[in-house]
Amino acid sequence: MNVVSNSWKLFAVLGCLCSIPSGWAADEVDTEVLYKKTVRSCLFVVVPELGTASGVLIDSDKKLAITRYVPERFASVFVQFPMVDRDGAIISNKGKYMDNVPAGRAIRAKVVYRDPSRELSFLELEKVPLGIEAMPLAAKSLAIGATTWNIGSPAAVEQVFGVTEGKVRAIGIEKISLSKDVTIRARMITTTNPTNIGDTGGPLIDKRGYLVGVTLGVVSDGQLVSRFIDISEVRAFLNEKKLLIKELGDAAVEKPKVDPKLVTVPKKDETTLPSVDPKKETPGGTTATPAQEREATELLRRSKLFSMGEDNRPTYMAKLQEIIKKYPSTMAAKDAKKILDALK
Repeated sequence: MNVVSNSWKLFAVLGCLCSIPSGWAADEVDTEVLYKKTVRSCLFVVVPELGTASGVLIDSDKKLAITRYVPERFASVFVQFPMVDRDGAIISNKGKYMDNVPAGRAIRAKVVYRDPSRELSFLELEKVPLGIEAMPLAAKSLAIGATTWNIGSPAAVEQVFGVTEGKVRAIGIEKISLSKDVTIRARMITTTNPTNIGDTGGPLIDKRGYLVGVTLGVVSDGQLVSRFIDISEVRAFLNEKKLLIKELGDAAVEKPKVDPKLVTVPKKDETTLPSVDPKKETPGGTTATPAQEREATELLRRSKLFSMGEDNRPTYMAKLQEIIKKYPSTMAAKDAKKILDALK
């Protein structure tokens, strides 16, 4: 009976695989590029006497980050952004990050708000290293079938800031009891992304590099079933605490809704002003081409891999100077000059 049952399951799986339309191929996303683009916003979180978790910066100006629920008895935690070596590669040895805490090299972060029903906490960092940018928040939830990536630091391994890939299986309100005293009821994303203890609080990312969820963890009674707190819950939490963040990505360019009754239409005989050239004029008086802007922006992004640590400062400054010299009329060059002036 078991043989027949297992054979049936095998044929069912093969049948499903054979019936997948060819147009359903995986999204054309370079995971390595996506990882490098987003990992610098991620956090390794240490709660003394409790353990480790993950997190993500959501506003660099306000130094605001989000992570898992931190119990009331802890007023603050320690966080660290990824460190890089001389070649710009991420240092993944967990021991180096753990040693930074007693040595005073970790960043202290105050727990400003917490919500056990969502398994979320907001952190206010004492400082954000120069060049570190926040991760954009998606404006809305994902769709079922979308490809996702999560970045975290599993407690079971000696490396931090790992990445896994998966697919969205379901989205909806769920109620989960973590213990007899803690019950979560929130809109959740269920995916096939593998997650572990230590990943909790880290970001779930879409193909654009936007935050679409916060890691809750793995479901013990299912295979490839991990849950994440949906971005709509993150935004609701922000609204409840009246926290206004600097919007990035798609949410920053959404046009405000205007009541058509309040729009004044000019009369035909009214003189109208001449149209304005939409090209962006740069400080030097010349206009950079779109290709130059893209190239300079990419160089600036890459240079920020060297923004951490005194040993990397000369390399970081040299790369900023290169952008200013090679693309003087771009907005990226203007940003590079500001950073360079702050470093001097």
